Amino acid sequence: MQLTVLGCWAPYPRPGEACSGYLVKNESTVMMLEAGHGSFARLTKHIDYRQLDGVVITHYHPDHYADIHCLRHAIEGARRDGRMENKIKLFIPPKPSEIYRELAGFTKAFDVVNIAELPTSELPAALPGELTPGSSSSVSAKTAQLNELTLYFIPILHILPGYAVRISQGKQLSLFFSSDTAPTPEISRVASNVDLLLCEASGLNKDADKMAGLHMTSRQAGELARQVRAARLILTHFWPEYNVDDLLAEAGEAFGSAVSAAEQDKIYTLP
Repeated sequence: MQLTVLGCWAPYPRPGEACSGYLVKNESTVMMLEAGHGSFARLTKHIDYRQLDGVVITHYHPDHYADIHCLRHAIEGARRDGRMENKIKLFIPPKPSEIYRELAGFTKAFDVVNIAELPTSELPAALPGELTPGSSSSVSAKTAQLNELTLYFIPILHILPGYAVRISQGKQLSLFFSSDTAPTPEISRVASNVDLLLCEASGLNKDADKMAGLHMTSRQAGELARQVRAARLILTHFWPEYNVDDLLAEAGEAFGSAVSAAEQDKIYTLP
């Protein structure tokens, strides 16, 4: 499985770059994860958009979904002139309902999947030493299949409703994307023992009070990676005015191991 960074900035990009967008690929599946400002143009640098099997939008802040409109027009045009037959599966949250209804209306481009209406699976995701007497060793997640990839959606704690997502290829490989969220026990449990943790780092530790209940700091991202025993940690969702090296330093100290910063156009191979 490969992860390609299309964009990593929020809520606006640095010059010449893009907001949240990632490309997940294996031998049978091509998936776009998020579609923030500028991400569609970066996507087309790496693949023909007609190769996409699916798109996941975790929540409706523009730095995560604005370019879904670019993709919609491209697909509609390709289907209209005969260059493309199939529609692309689009996984989206149901709220805010007015945005959901707009995207769900793009039926010439997408087969829309309401994440909240997906079946629920119980995942055996307890961390060592976490359980107390009488507590459960499983956690619920909305679950979908996209070819050989299994998607597990967990609610986030953010100003808008949405989902974090674990992407698994069989039992061997797994990627967890935090989306925008404050830390939660459910996220910690579903991200356990992940091969690659792609986690937002929206601020430094000094920003923790103003980010409480909304985002993770770089230190919290490192603490999460250590807690879930992630094999690798990649930080993303950077405020453009920060020095990314400062974010890396705080996350690395908390993680206790090397940390990478998402870089536009860089390809990461799992494991």
